[in-house]
Amino acid sequence: MGGVLVPLLALLVSAAALVNGQAIEDDGRGRDLIGWLGETFKAGENRAQDSRMVVLSWHPRVFLYKGILTHEECDQLMDHSVNRLERSGVSDATTGAGAVSDIRTSSGMFYDRGETELVKRIEKRLAMWTMLPMENGEGIQVLRYEKTQRYDPHHDYFSFEGADDNGGNRMATVLMYLATPEEGGETVFPKVAVPPWQTPDNYSECAMKGMAVKPVKGDAVLFWSIRPDGRFDPGSLHGSCPVIKGVKWSATKWIHVGHYAMSGERSETVKRVQYVPPPPPAVPGCENQHKLCAHWAESGECESNPGYMIGKKGMPGACVLACNRCDVI
Repeated sequence: MGGVLVPLLALLVSAAALVNGQAIEDDGRGRDLIGWLGETFKAGENRAQDSRMVVLSWHPRVFLYKGILTHEECDQLMDHSVNRLERSGVSDATTGAGAVSDIRTSSGMFYDRGETELVKRIEKRLAMWTMLPMENGEGIQVLRYEKTQRYDPHHDYFSFEGADDNGGNRMATVLMYLATPEEGGETVFPKVAVPPWQTPDNYSECAMKGMAVKPVKGDAVLFWSIRPDGRFDPGSLHGSCPVIKGVKWSATKWIHVGHYAMSGERSETVKRVQYVPPPPPAVPGCENQHKLCAHWAESGECESNPGYMIGKKGMPGACVLACNRCDVI
C-alpha cells in the first residue's frame, strides 16, 4: 500500500448538510453514537451546555466525549476481563521491544478486535466518532490501576525501525474510563498549559503538571499523535497519574494510519505522507550520524536530549542536521 493521507477533516461533525438548498435526510447511521439526537439542529440554538463533545486542546488535538459508554457497557468490559489481567508492559519507543517496567504499574489484558458483540459495538461507535476505520485499530486494552499505580508520561507513536510495518504508526488514541476512582488517576498532558479551572483543590499534584482529565465512568478522551501535516506531535505526551484512593479502570484503543493486521491477517507497511517544506541546504560537515536521527528529532529528542542530538560548538552531536543546528559545526 502506498502513502496514506492523514485525514485533514477527521474531526469535523456535520450538523446539517445542504444540497441545492435542501437538507439531506438523516440516514440513521449516527444513532449508534450514545446521545445522538438525529439531525435536529436549528440555527440560533445554543446547545453549548448540553454538548457531550468538548474540545480540550487544539495543540495537541485533544477531545472529550462525555458518556460515550453506558455504565452497563463499562461493567461488562470489566467483568469479562478481570480473570485475564496480567502485569502491564511497555514497548520501547526506539527499539520496539516489549518489557515490564516501573514506569507502568497497572494490570491489563487485550480483547481481539471484534472479539464479542459488546466489543464490536464499541469499536463501531469509536470509528464513527474518530471517523477512522475500525480495521485501523488494535484490539481494546483494558487496564486496572490500584492505589499508587500509574503510567509515567510517554508518547504513543514509535520511532524504531520497522514501526510502519503493520499499518503504519499509531495516529490516534481513545482512552475510555470504565470506573471512577475516588481520588487521583487523572490523564495528564504535561506539554499543555494548566487551564484556569484546574486547581490543586480538585486535582492531584501529578495532574497539576499539565492539562489533566479526570477519569469519569463512561467518558472518553481522544487525542492525536500525528498532526494533520503527517508529522508526529510531541505535545501528545501523556501519562496516567497515580491512583490516590479507590480503583481506576480504563480501556484504550490505539488507531494506526492504515489497516492494522490481527488474527493472521497479512500486514502491510504504510508510510506517513508528510507535508512539510524541505530543509535549507546543509553546510559542509553538517550531517546526521545515525539513520534514525530524523525520527528522533521529530519525536522531540532535540529538546529533551540536546547533549547527544546537538552537542555544542566545536563538538557537534549525532543529529545536528535533523535538529537544524548546523551552527555548532
